[in-house]
Amino acid sequence: MKKFLVILLLSLLALSAFSAKIPKNTLVIGANTGILITFDPAQCYEVLGAVITSNLYDALGEIVVKEGQFTVVPAVAESWEVKEDGKTWIFHIRKGIKFYNGDPLTAEDVVFSLKRVLKLRKPPVWLFEDVLGLTENSIEKIDDYTVKIVVSKKLAPNIVLSVLSGSWGSIVNKKEVLRHEKDGDLGNAWLTDHSAGSGPYYLKVWKRNEMVVLEVNKYYWKGEPPIKRVIFKDIPEENTQYLMIQKGDIDIAWNLTAEQALDIKEGKVPGVRLVSKPAQAQEYVAVNVGWGPFKDPRVRMAIKLAIDYEAIIKEVRKGLAIDNFTFLPVGYLGYKPLKIKRDVEKAKKLLAEAGYPDGFEVTILTNPTAIRKAEAVIVQSNLAEIGIKANIQIMQASQMYTKYRQQGHQMIVAGWGVDFPDPAAQAAPFADYTAHQLAWRNMWYDDFASKLTKMALEEMDPKVRTVIYNILIDYWFENGPFAILYQPVQYWAVREEVKGAEEAFAPYNFNFLMEKFHK
Repeated sequence: MKKFLVILLLSLLALSAFSAKIPKNTLVIGANTGILITFDPAQCYEVLGAVITSNLYDALGEIVVKEGQFTVVPAVAESWEVKEDGKTWIFHIRKGIKFYNGDPLTAEDVVFSLKRVLKLRKPPVWLFEDVLGLTENSIEKIDDYTVKIVVSKKLAPNIVLSVLSGSWGSIVNKKEVLRHEKDGDLGNAWLTDHSAGSGPYYLKVWKRNEMVVLEVNKYYWKGEPPIKRVIFKDIPEENTQYLMIQKGDIDIAWNLTAEQALDIKEGKVPGVRLVSKPAQAQEYVAVNVGWGPFKDPRVRMAIKLAIDYEAIIKEVRKGLAIDNFTFLPVGYLGYKPLKIKRDVEKAKKLLAEAGYPDGFEVTILTNPTAIRKAEAVIVQSNLAEIGIKANIQIMQASQMYTKYRQQGHQMIVAGWGVDFPDPAAQAAPFADYTAHQLAWRNMWYDDFASKLTKMALEEMDPKVRTVIYNILIDYWFENGPFAILYQPVQYWAVREEVKGAEEAFAPYNFNFLMEKFHK
């Protein structure tokens, strides 16, 4: 009996500790933190890392959603103007901003931070060099609160502002960073697990594979947030996150299966709600225009008409996806709805007109994730209905993308993520073969599509840009090698007592604004 009482007491104590109520001023997020590599904004390029980094630092601008569309509003820069040449930008730095240690933020820190990205040459540097064409000489301090930035060519304003406002454009405390410099690394090693920013929080501690703890910045220029501590708790398994959110041991579950998310959405999990937003990604099928039957645009259109998009969204994503069939995600300037009605008979007719009345045999390349394999199987079945025998070839992602980049495929099921929230980030890969990305990989060497893409890239008037992208979308759909399967929906489980999640997630994960949360 004594042994039984001891075991019972220990069990009750363990249960009590496990179910301890989270303080009102603390937010606990369950996530798989194994992907985290660094919190240095000049190096960090992983989604979760960028989310956390965006709350440790401020950039010149802040990416928000207004009237359903991405836009950049002032942050460290209280205002800006672009000269008539379309290349020279003047940024007026907001006075009174302090880093979390109390040091003032000035133009010196801005110039240092942006040049630091170029000097370190870590993954995000291509956005500065390839997209904006920046060099160290392009960035100049005019006075303590004025910075001049000259891009290499005339670019639409939203491109410049979106790139500079990403997490890689974060402003670091020059004095603090150089204090921890080792062997000329510009503080890179130290900033791996420390922070030197002016954002709503600072990095208190990062215990690998255990937790990341953020503490409130009492000097935050927008006002001290109501949530004083944010803890990202390492919980790699979706099922464990699902159980813990139900018990109240975490406030937010970052990673859930589609089935779990659907149960929450349908109200089957008391005390928990689902917050969802369009993800910055797209799933697609693409054909190699340089291979046999796919040289004919009628065959390419037959493929698009044969696919059962509704079935893919329902069966693979459990309805948690958007039937968006353009290369522009929802919320982007120039986006226009493009609907495809499945038409097997029309697809057969197009094949016959192209000289393939009995179809042909093709190989579909994809990687071994459950989602991609499921998509490929449905596409395979759809193509069989129009006489095309499709064989699925599964390759590890690294091998698959190597073959894809060498134009070695016939047909592929893959995905694409957005780097910055401007239509140029999508039009270039999907429509301009000279960018040597997706259009090039699929050997779609279309000069008209390329020309439209470049026109929109340099157009300063957003209304004119919208018209160009609308024209490009229609032309791309009729002639291009892509069938966009859907735009995924990203979702999170959130406890009822946590408020502000809908607003915090509004920027669709380009910024995850934790200062919006309260309990």
